[in-house]
Amino acid sequence: YVIVSYDNFTTNDTNPEFRDCTVNFDIICHTDYWDIGNYEVRPLKIAGYIDGILNETRLSGIGTFNFIGCNQIILNEELSGYTLSYRAVHGTDDRFPAEEE
Repeated sequence: YVIVSYDNFTTNDTNPEFRDCTVNFDIICHTDYWDIGNYEVRPLKIAGYIDGILNETRLSGIGTFNFIGCNQIILNEELSGYTLSYRAVHGTDDRFPAEEE
């Protein structure tokens, strides 16, 4: 499972029309399917793929993703994984056009 959530919305001093936020990706796998061979584990392989796509990438309307960290998540004996966290920071390219007078 990959669950995407948005949290910790804050104002952006340089672009008040938008809010910066934290974007979390919970990557949860059944522990029976963690081992995929060659000393690789499924949730970290998925996390690495997501991080390779998103870190320091600008997404229009969301902002630039800056990696904050990765933490382990354990739901029970059978389901666990990792949470990737990014700070989405809006730049001036997402600014609304100035209104004409």
